[in-house]
Amino acid sequence: MTSTGLRLSKCDLSVRHPEGERELFCDITAPLESPRGTLVIAHGFKGYKDYGMLPHLAWTVALQGWAAVRFNFAHSGMTRSYETFERPDLFALDTWNRQVADLEQLVDAIRGGRLLPCPETAPVLLFGHSRGGLASILAAGRGLAVQAVVSASAPKAPLRFSDADLDRLRSGVACPVESSRTGQMLSIGRHFLDEVEAEPEQHDPCRMAARMQCPLTVVHGDSDQTVSCDDAVSLADAGGTRAVLLDGGDHVYNVTNPLGCEEEGSPQLAALEDVVLKALDASERAC
Repeated sequence: MTSTGLRLSKCDLSVRHPEGERELFCDITAPLESPRGTLVIAHGFKGYKDYGMLPHLAWTVALQGWAAVRFNFAHSGMTRSYETFERPDLFALDTWNRQVADLEQLVDAIRGGRLLPCPETAPVLLFGHSRGGLASILAAGRGLAVQAVVSASAPKAPLRFSDADLDRLRSGVACPVESSRTGQMLSIGRHFLDEVEAEPEQHDPCRMAARMQCPLTVVHGDSDQTVSCDDAVSLADAGGTRAVLLDGGDHVYNVTNPLGCEEEGSPQLAALEDVVLKALDASERAC
């Protein structure tokens, strides 16, 4: 229990993938009383469940009566140790399809009562930051039944590689990427590219945003130097809505990593959390 009366719990959820079973390391922040519903929080590329603003967001929505589930994607390379990527071998296997499968199985666990205290029949919403936002749009566009998606700082392109890196992947050579946080050199394998080229429509974020059967909220910092605001406008237009651009917001909403749950965040984070809370309230009213 926290000083604010919230309960914190951990669950290692087994999920199925082509190579076998993997683990989703989940942290659940929830009120002591029965939650109003569940917010699933998906981290970005080279991120993890405890990154930056994510614990603070979970704490904020839990104070408003919602369960918040933070998790590490099964092929993120991260375990419960946040100091380093303990499984770079899994990171090298990651693809969009694997991330979508994680979201599908996580929501299925909530709906099946296997992720307590998340309620089985209450609304479930997805929040994704950056690449997590794109994965959430792909999942909902492919038919994952959730009440809403909030995408924050997401790119509109499933492949953000240079021509040289694409040539490298097509030749069967892994594409190296460095983690500025840990200093590790990680790698992206050819299967990441192969899946996108084999099913381009299923990997087109704008097409998937247009196919979603639930409300989409697209939020973006207008000073984001990592992903252009134009990407947010394109995604929102495709989803039949208008992008919410936050004044002065950068890619991580002007907070440090890590940011404690009960620490004061930035004005941009407060604005982002307000957007999320409004989406939660709207989904509850619609049910």
